[in-house]
Amino acid sequence: MKFRFLGDGDCPDWLLAEINTLSRMTSIKIKILGQAVAKYLTEGELDEEKIKKITQDAKLEVNDAKAMVAALELMLTSSARYGVSATDLSSELQQLGLPREHSAAIARLYMDYSPRITAALSSQSLRVSRLSSIQVVSCDNSSPISTVSLKLKKLDGCDENSTINISKDDVQVLLAELRMAKLYIESL
Repeated sequence: MKFRFLGDGDCPDWLLAEINTLSRMTSIKIKILGQAVAKYLTEGELDEEKIKKITQDAKLEVNDAKAMVAALELMLTSSARYGVSATDLSSELQQLGLPREHSAAIARLYMDYSPRITAALSSQSLRVSRLSSIQVVSCDNSSPISTVSLKLKKLDGCDENSTINISKDDVQVLLAELRMAKLYIESL
């Protein structure tokens, strides 16, 4: 069976197993656990003490707690990634065997946190290392194919040496395209 909140894919076996574990908790504890996971996804802080207290009250082991956090994280991030409605998420979680109250609590959390989760996921995607400087170390123009050695310094302080083999005619084309790309990026 295909699920929209999983990108029209099948449900992983481990998630099915964790739905059984989530079902043993009350819907109120699921809501509190889900809030902790949503806060982690949006702010980067996981309140481990809160999670430990909730799971100890439900007489669950530490590994079960970790797996439940991973399951809730997958449910919320995957739903946000694929733009699923809260109604569809609730319905699909019920199809997987999660009780109605539990799936409704997760759907409400998703509805409340989805804009912030989407923004957090967007900020983490498409990261490119930023350069602070480029130095030409050597250039060999004696043959039809030029060899240029560059020293790239990233903003994080790491140095990286790169060698580019390019024909003399393509150097001007490359420079023109790099200038166009720079203007495009700056306009964004």
